[in-house]
Amino acid sequence: MPVTRDYRDLNTIKLFTRINGVLVNETPLRIGTGGENLLEAPVDIAVYRVSDVPVIPGSSLKGALRQLAESILASKGHEAHDPWDFEKMEEEMENGNVCVICGLFGSTRLASHVKIFDARPLDPGKARTFTKTGVAINREFGGAWGGLLYTEELVVPNVEWDFKMDIINIRVFREADPSDERASLLRSLFDILMDPGISIGARKSAGHGLIRLRKMSWRVYKIEGGKLTLEDEGEVGKFG
Repeated sequence: MPVTRDYRDLNTIKLFTRINGVLVNETPLRIGTGGENLLEAPVDIAVYRVSDVPVIPGSSLKGALRQLAESILASKGHEAHDPWDFEKMEEEMENGNVCVICGLFGSTRLASHVKIFDARPLDPGKARTFTKTGVAINREFGGAWGGLLYTEELVVPNVEWDFKMDIINIRVFREADPSDERASLLRSLFDILMDPGISIGARKSAGHGLIRLRKMSWRVYKIEGGKLTLEDEGEVGKFG
């Protein structure tokens, strides 16, 4: 079983790590806003935008990484509880035996130890989009549903996105804390994000939404005299 620790430590900041990197979508990408209701809307399913610029929501990145973390634990024979198991989360908070996933990504009873920001294109001019026409599928007969066409918008491949992430009270760099399973789990997540990458957004089964972390740097701060003081910094390729 994983080593259990009391992760209810966010009342104080002992260690703060800022991650900066560059993500690249190697295949077309669509994280949508949902169906467009306006009759004058140019497409049925639009790309999520902020100030008219396509953006990858931090919530989408965090959700994909959380799901991947659960899969990594499952491959080790550890099963994560349902994220909506309120009774289990209440029990964890009462006895201090918080699971690794909740101790990293948070729950309805515990704040997250990681913060992932919206990823914005480094060059907004290169974050171009294109539209694709699809047809609804009749699941009963396994074929196209005649006359039910829709259009969706996707971001072109090979756009570079700014990646920013904060980690609170978990020592991941320069060496991971061997007593904290969350540290080694984060290293595994970064490794997979670098190669082979992860898929986010819509149409993942059709190969869309594959993103990779092309490069990453980190800065570790500690608290000294009530102030954040830079302790260490570096860059990461692949973890050995």
